[in-house]
Amino acid sequence: MYEQRTNMKKKIVRVGNSLAVTLPRELVEQFKLKAGMEVEASINPRNGRLVVDAGVPYFESGRVTKNFDALADRLVRRRKKLLERLA
Repeated sequence: MYEQRTNMKKKIVRVGNSLAVTLPRELVEQFKLKAGMEVEASINPRNGRLVVDAGVPYFESGRVTKNFDALADRLVRRRKKLLERLA
């Protein structure tokens, strides 16, 4: 699984009258991205970063995906002390 904080330098390329950024094969496979899928692009107002949200599903066939499990585990580890105080 790709770490969320992994930095990847990519070049902006011209495609017709538009600009595009290519994604590495590993990300495409991990998030099951397909040509023609709609994504949401926004600017994070706190840090000015461009965010591309592919709307990756967290549930498939009634079960949580590996991606959701990994994100949940990471959140619990990061917020362990807070969760213990709330318990």
